[in-house]
Amino acid sequence: MPYCGSGVAASAVAADKILRKRVMLSLGVPTPGWWVWSGGPMHRNGLAAMVKPPFGGSSVGMSLVRERADLPRALADAAGKAGADVLVEDYLTGVPLTVGLLELPGGAVVVLPPLATEATEAEFYDADTKLDVDSRGAVAVRAAELPPEVLSRVTEYATTLWDGLGLHGSARVDFILTEDDEPYVLEVNSTPGMSRDSNFVVGAAMVGLTHTDVVVAMLHEALARPPYDVPLPTPAFSSTTLTREAAVSP
Repeated sequence: MPYCGSGVAASAVAADKILRKRVMLSLGVPTPGWWVWSGGPMHRNGLAAMVKPPFGGSSVGMSLVRERADLPRALADAAGKAGADVLVEDYLTGVPLTVGLLELPGGAVVVLPPLATEATEAEFYDADTKLDVDSRGAVAVRAAELPPEVLSRVTEYATTLWDGLGLHGSARVDFILTEDDEPYVLEVNSTPGMSRDSNFVVGAAMVGLTHTDVVVAMLHEALARPPYDVPLPTPAFSSTTLTREAAVSP
């Protein structure tokens, strides 16, 4: 059955914050320094850090830690009940940028103009701000006015990730632009928000594409894919569900 967007492999890498970091390094894409916490003591140099759960979107479960005493709680919150590994990332100050990419009919990929996002009522672009829990509109979004050389690097890094991860349909790459005009990639989202007011759709409007145009392009990409060469096999089980579960239970 046709579906929109990237395949399983690209989506899995984009969704896994730790694996995504490793892929960024292999592709030569700059990203803030980071460590993985797997439990036990965490030794930090006292600098501010972003503590992130390995999975999940909209900054849910993410914390900005400035004081060492606050780190254990942030790690525990990000790890959750499952005790998952946690990404601890250097906190870089600067202007958050977001760049959308959209695959058009014919296969060409358009890189949408970068948007600068500024949280007006929070320390960073956190979950409450992104999801607008109180409908306060606590984020300002504007076209990013970048020097040509910075725009070129942002576009290069975004397309490198698109090609390197094997993304399709649509994607969004989030950056932090430091005071010395150095862009660092923070996130790659293979399923960007699609509401009419989302950053992705706002970026598309800047190149003359309506919300409907974006949806049509995504549907076209899904329907234009070549079909599978052979029918998918139908699993055939010889025993009941209860017996199978008992056979694999520890």
